[in-house]
Amino acid sequence: MIERQTQSSNARYLVDNRNLSPQDHLILKVLRLYYDRKLTQAEISARMGFSRPKVSKLIAAGERRGLVKIEIAEPAGAYSQLELALEDRYGVDEVLVAPTSDDQRSTEMSVGGLGAAFLAQVCGVGSTLGVSWGGHVRALVDAVPVMSFRCDKVVPLVGGIGRAETGLHSNRACLNLADKLGADALQLDAPAIARSARSRDELMETPGIEDTLKEAVSCDVAVVGIGGILPTSTIIQAGFFTPAEFLELSDQGVVGDICFHFVDKEGVICLPESSARVVGITPEQLKNTPETIGVVSGAAKVLGVAAALRGGYLDTLICDKALAEALAET
Repeated sequence: MIERQTQSSNARYLVDNRNLSPQDHLILKVLRLYYDRKLTQAEISARMGFSRPKVSKLIAAGERRGLVKIEIAEPAGAYSQLELALEDRYGVDEVLVAPTSDDQRSTEMSVGGLGAAFLAQVCGVGSTLGVSWGGHVRALVDAVPVMSFRCDKVVPLVGGIGRAETGLHSNRACLNLADKLGADALQLDAPAIARSARSRDELMETPGIEDTLKEAVSCDVAVVGIGGILPTSTIIQAGFFTPAEFLELSDQGVVGDICFHFVDKEGVICLPESSARVVGITPEQLKNTPETIGVVSGAAKVLGVAAALRGGYLDTLICDKALAEALAET
């Protein structure tokens, strides 16, 4: 728990009495009553015979002059200063930072654990939860305790068919999470990326697919991973691009993707022809979701994550320390 700590009778520091004015002595008396004796400002006002606003001003003056020191406890392993710095830098509602481990899976699970705890705060009875796909979404689902919170439905935000490991698919994430929460699970029986824009449009109008996507667009909370242009990307594993094709996207200004939509360093969609093939939520629809949570780790993804933040796609970022420190310098 974070507590306000002051220099009390058990922990004082000395000042030279010769440097104190009569006003300073008055301030010190008020400070002792407030911090040592634990009197309220109203009680000090009655005891000393002046107004409550004056008591408040004297306390504030004491803090400004260094006559009292207030410290905020920083538990070991906490990163609140880094979180606040990133919230200010990128204008995001909340940033939560987990430790970075030498083992990638352990780091993913740490991030997933923070994400699971955060979901318990923002989801409730009657809410619809949308999930994308990838290793960090899987880690979050794995970390959610059974019946730890309630929601009405869990829906995929993008198609869930491809050659990538089954556990990474949005459909699997939906089924596993809904099973844990006792919620309904919808499925999106389509690839994440269609062969053409025309094929995508046809799929979007298919009964079942159309209904699921309507639920995805109107979800209350969305959980998404953020990809980088890296040889380890799950987009390559899914077979949508060859390694060479995918890595060459950086030559076109691409720094990452969110729900399979590629963005440049400012978060602008830079390959609209590719986005036109995505069977899933659009970038604008994602922005309109009341609460969008990004779960991601690894400093190698810093450009993609910074782009997602600058583009306004995220309300909350949950990441690891290494990525957070890289973001602070980007």
